[in-house]
Amino acid sequence: MANLFLGIDLGGTLIKFALLDDTLTPIGHLELDTPVQKGADEVIDTMICGARELIHQQGVALSNLSGIGVASPGPIDFETGTVIAMPNIPGFNNVPLRNRIADALGVETILENDANAAAMGEALCGAGKNADILIMLTLGTGVGSGIIINGKILRGCHSAGAETGHMIVEPNGEPCPCGQRGCLERYSSAASVAQYARRLIEKEGRQSTLSEILRKNGNIDAAQINQAQIDGDELAKEVWDRAMYFLAIGCINLARLFDPEVIILGGGMAKAGENLINPLRRHFNKLHWILTEPKTSLVLSALGSKAGVIGAAGVAWKTFRK
Repeated sequence: MANLFLGIDLGGTLIKFALLDDTLTPIGHLELDTPVQKGADEVIDTMICGARELIHQQGVALSNLSGIGVASPGPIDFETGTVIAMPNIPGFNNVPLRNRIADALGVETILENDANAAAMGEALCGAGKNADILIMLTLGTGVGSGIIINGKILRGCHSAGAETGHMIVEPNGEPCPCGQRGCLERYSSAASVAQYARRLIEKEGRQSTLSEILRKNGNIDAAQINQAQIDGDELAKEVWDRAMYFLAIGCINLARLFDPEVIILGGGMAKAGENLINPLRRHFNKLHWILTEPKTSLVLSALGSKAGVIGAAGVAWKTFRK
């Protein structure tokens, strides 16, 4: 079996592996724990071992691989294939990850940002198939994003494009670690939703069923807030709706700038399903200009947690297929 493409998605919790054939059909999947505290060398060794393990499981050889795509968080030097820094894995500073993987496995390799890879996965195999322009937003600890235009990833002139989580949706708003104020991810990420609910309970003394969860666990998360609002908790409803309102502002701005066929929502918060997409669409339609009817579709990710690894393999497919 020739013309296989391997994707590796490096995350702070899991390293995911997937194979695609030349028709973009997935033929294997593997997940390994990321040895976060053991440093970059151990993480890379795990990536290499996982690649070999998946290939062995599928009964193929390294010689069957036409290319490898690696999806990684953190600022990346795309030209040299270097991870400049990584917030969640210690020791990943100026690591030539592309060459480390390519040299160990003897296969041509390309390094891509994880959010870009997820967008490419949806473009090739998911909710954005056949779309000329698509935007993917991943709602997790922050708000990641990828923009695909005519099959190509938008990186910008300084490799800093598509950082939609840091578009300003509230001037002089919440301070963001990036140095700006009012960034989208300070209002619509899973982490910011939980932080806002906690602030209302602890600082403003608001009543909520979430108070008991906070007392027992010392924390609350976006999934618990979603469940509480489903159960009728008024504070949870307010917090969730606020997040969807600001997310809709972000989507409106993207619609005005790029006029995409589709904006795809992924990441942990997207597991809320209709409880996320319905209020988001409601705010989007309300805020949309009145010149024409909204034509950009807002949809949930079709690939879910596999978008990044399938996209990494897809980036290899686009780069190395003969």
